[in-house]
Order: sequence, then structure tokens, then C-alpha cells
Amino acid sequence: MDYFFGLLRLILILAVVCTLVGWRQNMGPVIWFRRSRGKARAQEDDTSRRELVARVQQLLPQANDQNVVFSLQVESHTSGGGRMRVTTYTYYYKVFVADTDRLWVLPFSYDRKKRSYALGDPVPLTQEFIQNVSLAGKRDKKLSVSFSLKPELGQDKIIMVLEPLQFQKNKFYPFDFFQEEACNRAMGLTEKLALSACSLTPEDLEGSRLEDECSNYAIAAGFCGFFGIVAAYASHVLLPPLILFAAALALFGLMFSKRHPPKISLAVVAAEAVLTFFILR
Repeated sequence: MDYFFGLLRLILILAVVCTLVGWRQNMGPVIWFRRSRGKARAQEDDTSRRELVARVQQLLPQANDQNVVFSLQVESHTSGGGRMRVTTYTYYYKVFVADTDRLWVLPFSYDRKKRSYALGDPVPLTQEFIQNVSLAGKRDKKLSVSFSLKPELGQDKIIMVLEPLQFQKNKFYPFDFFQEEACNRAMGLTEKLALSACSLTPEDLEGSRLEDECSNYAIAAGFCGFFGIVAAYASHVLLPPLILFAAALALFGLMFSKRHPPKISLAVVAAEAVLTFFILR
């Protein structure tokens, strides 16, 4: 009976942890349900998309449904220490227009109480301003394009988030709509600007994206090892830690398949496995 309750307690702990981690990473059943509802709304009504494009056209006549991208960058900041740690989120809204040889950047201010927005004057981003380009995230889902700017411009970088399916409408996300074609157009222009501004090929850009992706796998593998230690200490049963360390190995396998073999994370997980072994002895 003690074994059963210990295993049940461990399952509940892991379920809570996975739910919290999934929520922070914009994953999990609740997020998926919300996105499915948003997708249904976007399929039924494209009014918000047409309104955004029409308002952008008032500032840039060359804007159309195939080149207007709504971009929302979310940054988290953790402060405090000990038992009191506070995480705050900052939302950066922008609209990008993928023109023939430049990206137009339009500031986007959103009033969360009134659920209304305003657009600022467009600013061109051309190859002369770009020092470097890198990618992070996943293609066709949520891809962040970072344009590092030359120091004399007085601004560090501009980040464009290409998210083809905007299905999260709430007080922070103003839209539910599709923008796949516009994101593809913006990505094509990004590759063109990267090549002309800093001689980066599409393969170079993909390499930077894979490096970021594999660093996330390495962090996830480390967490699997940590929860393996917790599982061993809480239940003194071999199976749960074994599953978690198998998940860590699977993540390492993904890293090897993408030609980014683990280094520090492999040593960390190995140390966690040794500690787990001594706990279970």
C-alpha cells in the first residue's frame, strides 16, 4: 500500500510539473484547446485580418494580405530571490511588411482594456542597416528572426516573430487569423537580406536555428535528469527514474541526429544518473 501511495504521489507531482512547464512553453492540453477554438474562429471569420491589412495599406499602399505580418514577441523577466521570485512578461507588438527589397517595420500599440490598437509610421529595414541575422524557434510554428543592427543606428536589434497561425486571442493577443503566406514571403525576404547584408546562406540561418533548438533539448534533458532524482527520492522505485532518463537519452538522440552532439548537458545528466543510482541502492 505504501508503494502504491508513493507512486501515486509521484505521478501527481510529475503531472503538476509537466502542466506548469507546458504552460510556460505554450504547450499542453489547455493551450491546445484554446488554440483549436481560435482556429475555428479564424476559419469562420477573417474580419480582423482584413481590417489589419486595410489599416496598414493607409500607411503603405503596397501592403496586401500576402505580405503583412503581425509579430508578437514575448519576453520573461524573473526577479527576487529565495522563496520570493516574481516572473513578469513583456509583450512587444509590431507589424512587418515584406516589400521587394526591404522590410517595413510598423510600431503597434495595443490597448488591452479597450481591445483596440494603433499603428505607427513605417520604418524601412534594408541591407545597409543589418549586421547579422539569426533564427530561433520552429519553422511553420513560431520562428523568431533576429536582425542585429549596426552600432551607429543606436538600436541593438529588431526581432520579427513569424507565427503563421494566430489562434490565441485574449487580452494580450489581439487576433485570431491565418498569415501563412505572409510569413513565407517574409522568410524569403529574410534570406535575401541575410545573403546580401552579411553573406549568410539559408543553410547558415538554419544552422543558427538548430543550435538554438538543440540548446533547448539540452536544457530539457537536464530537467529530465533532475526529476529522475526527485522520482527516485520520492518513490525509491526504479521505473519512474528509468523513464525520465530514457527521455533524456531520446533528447540526446535528437541532438545527434541534428549534428549538434551534447557536451555539458551530457556530463550533467550522467552525474544525475550516478546520484540517482546511489539513492536507489
